[in-house]
Amino acid sequence: MKKKIVWIILAVILLVAIAVTSIIMINESKFQYSVEEIKEYNYFVLIKDKKYGVIDKYANVVIEPNYIAVQIPNPSKPVFICINSYNQETKDYESVVYNDKQEVLLENYKNVQAIPLQTNIETNPYEKSVLTYKEDGKYGIVTLEGKKVTNAIYDEISSINYKEGTFLVKQDDKVGVVNMKGTVLINTEYETITSDNYYNEATKNKTTGFIVSKKTEDGYRYGYINYRGKVILNPEYTELERVTQIPSEEDIYFIAFKDGQAGLLKNNEVILNYEYEDFEYNAQNNIFIVQRNGKKGVVTDKGEITIRPEYDNILFGGMYLNAVRGDETFIFDAKGIRIQTENVSMTETDNPNYYIAIDKNDTYKLVDATGRTLLDDNYTYIEDLPGNYFIVARDGKNGIIDNYGNVVVELKYTSIFRFNDTNLLQAEISETKTIELYNMQMQKVASMDGASITQYKKSDAITQEYIMLASANNLEYYDVEGNLLDPKNIFPSNQVLAKKIGDKWGFVDRTGNEVVAGIYDMVTDLNEYGYAGIQKDGKWGVVDKMGTVIQEPVYELEWLQPSFLGKYYRINAWYNEARYSDEIAE
Repeated sequence: MKKKIVWIILAVILLVAIAVTSIIMINESKFQYSVEEIKEYNYFVLIKDKKYGVIDKYANVVIEPNYIAVQIPNPSKPVFICINSYNQETKDYESVVYNDKQEVLLENYKNVQAIPLQTNIETNPYEKSVLTYKEDGKYGIVTLEGKKVTNAIYDEISSINYKEGTFLVKQDDKVGVVNMKGTVLINTEYETITSDNYYNEATKNKTTGFIVSKKTEDGYRYGYINYRGKVILNPEYTELERVTQIPSEEDIYFIAFKDGQAGLLKNNEVILNYEYEDFEYNAQNNIFIVQRNGKKGVVTDKGEITIRPEYDNILFGGMYLNAVRGDETFIFDAKGIRIQTENVSMTETDNPNYYIAIDKNDTYKLVDATGRTLLDDNYTYIEDLPGNYFIVARDGKNGIIDNYGNVVVELKYTSIFRFNDTNLLQAEISETKTIELYNMQMQKVASMDGASITQYKKSDAITQEYIMLASANNLEYYDVEGNLLDPKNIFPSNQVLAKKIGDKWGFVDRTGNEVVAGIYDMVTDLNEYGYAGIQKDGKWGVVDKMGTVIQEPVYELEWLQPSFLGKYYRINAWYNEARYSDEIAE
């Protein structure tokens, strides 16, 4: 009998545990959502005679350009919001939503609109999964497939900076936050809500929180709510800022003001009381410069004062701190220990034997760990490179030296810097717009006058990452190590390839046979949609994937390497929604 009771108790405990776990999982799921990544661009905005339509990636006109505006919220999906007119009184757009068969979608929803992203580095300017609709003067959220996410209960709905998939909603002049699943993160009871701008490479904007404000008799007061909707700080601060440079999602640091005085908080714990005028964080040394009574000092992230606030100014010099008082400058290390040195700055390099130092005359030099000078040649700049090399500057010119001071790249460039995440150095001469590339062995691998440089990442259409150097009459490809690439290895599906034939350009097949005669001043290789540009007498035309001319050169375009989709040319070459046209400038 006792065993039976024990088993019953255990069964009850197990059921309770399962129920609690289920509740937690259900509750957690409300906060979990995925921002869709666009891997395939199938549809684009078409512009003609100041009217807008849609073309697909095969250059077919899907929607005739008859509308005052067209929104494509997700270019991988056939959902097109076509706007006919704008009512000045109601401030409403008359819109209709079509698919690629010109069938009307979302018929049960009125005034459907894409939601513009406030801040975005992608080529798509809208939220990709949801739209807004209007009903009885109020707004709600609906998916692209027509599933209602929220009822139409809001006066306004807009995106939030750096927080895709989360929306600012307004009711009766108060704002709150909902996410793309319809979960209310913050009730509509605040005057303002902004993101804290926190970004982490691993989680991206997932854990970005919110600075909120309420209006009181004494003015606005600010607080903080985390990404799950939990109130961390009540709105009682006259100013509030998250220290976003500290990469922690558990321990969040704030600079908070009360009655004009600043304090330092970790979550809701006061680390330094409200008796300072300002804080400035230095990520390299993980310390704060503080100001009190007009004087500056240094504190740690634990609130420990390492340099008392008694200096006119404190400047960062790599591992050193320069504390200025009157005409005197005192040098401290990051722990606040005063040191005797002629250098005002010392920065670590990849090699523990070398440090980059700056003396009181703003001259750069190499020193060892004790500060002993190893190299001093009156450089006005030194920057560390892998392999015991250093970018240096003198008399306004940049070059490269080794750790013995030998010049390995002549000091003749306007600038030298590492090109993105490659193993290449980009050296430029501004007068001739010359770009030269050096590998990490300091060998020159490319040089082109009047050039532009573009990096392309590996994708379904591109077999390997590569760098393109292009000018008005030249085109070359390199890998991330600086090796010259054959286009047929970069574009394995292209049947024709750009080729310089004599002093002109044409196209050859994959075995090198001429397909398009070398009669053009410049060409582009086929893009992922199978079209290439041909230039003659300053005007551009188009060939298809077989090298057949489908548009004679008639377009006057400013880009060195314009992009085409059928006979249409892309209007905007950089970030933003891709738009195409076939209009000829008069």
